[in-house]
Amino acid sequence: MVTRLYYALLSGLHASLPLAELRGILEALGHRYQVVEVLDQLAVFKCSCEESKAVAWRAGLVHETGRVLAATEARLGDVLEALEYVDWCNIVGQDDRVRVELHRVRGYARSTLPDDTARRAAQRLEALLRPCGAVAAAREPTKTLRIIVTEGAAVLGLREGVQPKKLLEEHRPQRRPFFHPGSLDPRLARLFVNLSRAAPPGPYLDPFCGTGGFALEAQTLGIPTICGELATRLAEGAHRNLRAYPGEALTETLQWDATKLPLRDETVQSIGTDPPYGRSISLRGKPLQTLLQNFLQEAARVLQPGAYLAYATPHWAEDKAIEYTEQAGLQPLEKHYMRVHGSLTRVIILARK
Repeated sequence: MVTRLYYALLSGLHASLPLAELRGILEALGHRYQVVEVLDQLAVFKCSCEESKAVAWRAGLVHETGRVLAATEARLGDVLEALEYVDWCNIVGQDDRVRVELHRVRGYARSTLPDDTARRAAQRLEALLRPCGAVAAAREPTKTLRIIVTEGAAVLGLREGVQPKKLLEEHRPQRRPFFHPGSLDPRLARLFVNLSRAAPPGPYLDPFCGTGGFALEAQTLGIPTICGELATRLAEGAHRNLRAYPGEALTETLQWDATKLPLRDETVQSIGTDPPYGRSISLRGKPLQTLLQNFLQEAARVLQPGAYLAYATPHWAEDKAIEYTEQAGLQPLEKHYMRVHGSLTRVIILARK
């Protein structure tokens, strides 16, 4: 197996979830990989993939990906010297225009890498590209060389993919035809889809779909999806929202009780969901803990062997959620804590059947 070395620039919004999402995406895409190094907001990984563009396209908390060309100390002299050891003619082609950009994570290495590092690197790069028929150019580039600085290291990478920020902005809850308070940001919706390793031919399942945000991200990624909601108004709103975006034919929206799913055993490829929570939340008279217990039993029933479930629970129900996950025959793999406000921390649990 031929592997290449890639980088992933991670969001700084959470300590562990961006890396967990990266792993989920790579596995959902069917790649063999190995995470080689994890630095502040930067992961370096080996992958059997030909390129990393598809990884960034799926991501909610991964900002960009690309091919690693070199890694060095975060000093100007070392960065400029590293350029000399790259086989540029195997990377660029005739008439390529290469722009050089400096990305400094959290202000690292300001004393050893000045702000004009990109300009100096471009000057050095010009002579190296000339024999390949390419030029270093700031305008209308065909390729972008990124110098990413973090934790005393500088990684030189050829950018391949970026997170679809404009698309995610168009998916914000306030921009959908039907809005209801409490809907998660599209980046977090993608996170759940990716943690669950959702992939064609699916189906991906969101049993508590609310206004359809998770299903919207899944259908945008080309994954057949089933979603449902107990409240008639929300189920109808989710259906309306999903029909307003491309890929609507991939998604089936139903009204149902998530503790009694009208699905056959072992027919679901992945589940990513955010059940309702709050100390007074109930489902037809059932308290939250009963809701979780019954839902997890149903999730275990409909999931295919080896499939993943990613779901959230409030911190006060964490212990019971883990207990019920195990009782249902699911194996808890990861827990991630996300503070929502002073009285609520969301616990995101990843489990496997």
